[in-house]
Amino acid sequence: MNYYLAFFFLICGVLVLIKPLYINLRIYLFNNLKNTGYLAILIGTALFFVGFLQPDWADRLWSIIFIIMGLLSFLKGVWLTLFPENAAKAFEIFIKHYYKITIPISILYLFISLTVVSTDYIGPQKDISKCESDSLIKVICGFSNPEDIVITPDNKFFFISEFGGIGPYAEHAPGYFALMNMSNYEKIVPKITFEDNSWGDPSCLRNEADIFNPHGIDLVENNEGKYQLAVINHSPFESIEMFELKENGFSWDMVWKGCIKVPDKYYFNDIALKTDGSFYASHMYERTITMQEWLMNSLFKSISGHIVLWNGDNFTKIEGTDGSGPNGILLNERAGLLYVNYNQGDNLSVYDLDNKIKKGSYFIQSPDNIFLKDNSIWLTSLDLQANDFGDCAEKTNCSLPFSVHQLNDETLKRTAIYSFSKTVFGLPTIAIPYNGKIFMGSFHSDRIGYFLEE
Repeated sequence: MNYYLAFFFLICGVLVLIKPLYINLRIYLFNNLKNTGYLAILIGTALFFVGFLQPDWADRLWSIIFIIMGLLSFLKGVWLTLFPENAAKAFEIFIKHYYKITIPISILYLFISLTVVSTDYIGPQKDISKCESDSLIKVICGFSNPEDIVITPDNKFFFISEFGGIGPYAEHAPGYFALMNMSNYEKIVPKITFEDNSWGDPSCLRNEADIFNPHGIDLVENNEGKYQLAVINHSPFESIEMFELKENGFSWDMVWKGCIKVPDKYYFNDIALKTDGSFYASHMYERTITMQEWLMNSLFKSISGHIVLWNGDNFTKIEGTDGSGPNGILLNERAGLLYVNYNQGDNLSVYDLDNKIKKGSYFIQSPDNIFLKDNSIWLTSLDLQANDFGDCAEKTNCSLPFSVHQLNDETLKRTAIYSFSKTVFGLPTIAIPYNGKIFMGSFHSDRIGYFLEE
């Protein structure tokens, strides 16, 4: 709704400066004052109730604007209906001093347009510093920024990347990996051993003592019949890390099998593995991007990145995938489809890799990672604008509004949506259905959340 309102006020800010339009409007109004008044009352009433009947309407800027616009239109309608002569005189004065009146009005419209496209949620943030469940969402404590999650091959554990952070939001910090036993929700820190670089680029070297800062991950059974785990890593240098996931009888261990250094021109977010060891990766934006530039990208949906393919020797751009903030990606290798979330562009796009065309898209605010199960795509949505984060960077957890969307993987038609506000979880990145529950990770949280699937 914010984008529609922003466009509406932007157009009004331009049109109000075109004097011939209002001269013709004056002529029409003089001949149809009462009818115009009745129409204004009808429109005002509709706008008021659309805004007022929204859940938690006082927390949303757009619903407040609807209420104010509705009241003003209603009062204008009453004035035109009951006092037509005064209205006619007022319009004469308006036309006589046209630009003295309309220039400030135009500036006001443009200000409102910019405000609604950058601000949405203006309600209070719930204090969720304590890791406690509520009636809507249950939480599992003890995790650190569980940004991306995959299910282990035995379907008994979640494998989790514990994100350390990236620019421009924060300085890089160490992260690590975790497993969660799905029988008791116990956290397990996996053991990592190192072998030769057989799945990476021989020129990429890593010391066993080097820290990790994992981001997006993907897991496949490769052509060798082994479980290959690929990790976007940001520390101590930008790299793709390759591991073999091995069952140890009680849980799963990680065996390092190589890495690929990421060229300076790329800043990767997520990865989608092919069974032959090649992969797709999402290049978000320049590594040197500032917070101000990131905000401008969010506001104007500027092209900032694209998808690349690593074929074993170099990175190649996938034409037609340019967009604003490419983020989570998912490959359906059998169908030849690549799903891409554009976090700043507010959409999911699907690409037919065989025919090299964009097959479809779905509008969703700030989508992150993607999960596919039983012909359903699961996405998370941050139901807010760039200016709504407030002091979240200084908090461990934030309770900002969000939704979880379930889509048909072929038509991208939404089949379910779950929306939350002022609850004990926030800033979700991934949603995973598991045994009748929807589990959620987050890029800025000390917990995993879950709720019951309807």
